[in-house]
Amino acid sequence: MKKVLLTLVIAFAGIFTANAQVWIGGGVGAKVYENYTSFTVAPEVGYNINNHWTVALGANYDFSKDVLEGDAEKALILNKLSLQPYVRYVGGTIGQKFSLFLDLTGDFGLIDKSGYAVSLRPGIAWAATEKFTAAFRFGFAGYDHGFYGAKNGFYMNCEMATPEIRFYYSF
Repeated sequence: MKKVLLTLVIAFAGIFTANAQVWIGGGVGAKVYENYTSFTVAPEVGYNINNHWTVALGANYDFSKDVLEGDAEKALILNKLSLQPYVRYVGGTIGQKFSLFLDLTGDFGLIDKSGYAVSLRPGIAWAATEKFTAAFRFGFAGYDHGFYGAKNGFYMNCEMATPEIRFYYSF
């Protein structure tokens, strides 16, 4: 039984690493205002099924400190850890370096709030080299159940000034 399991593990490892189908990456972010500071660390791992479909899993850690009424002793500090599985559909390309995509994501809170959200996130990816890619997500629309805000329901955010930027390395 151990030999069969080891053979399957080696076979799957070979399949997943062939033709640059497996990738790792993620992003970091920060916001600093007069009374507000936040940062995010978001590693990801994914698998390219074919030229149009990708599946991935990300983990996001968000820290924020909001100083209330300008008093440093009255600060609201939040730590949020979440899992973000998603499916990406690449709808088309612009030349050889750029592709347009749409992600169907799920956000599942792991600390404090156990809320969740499901959303669609459009974006554009730039293949800088054969191994390195940068992806930019612009806004999102979906359903929130206590993950992003206090109220449950549908939401939309189209802030073009703060896109999510992620970098990936393909094996």
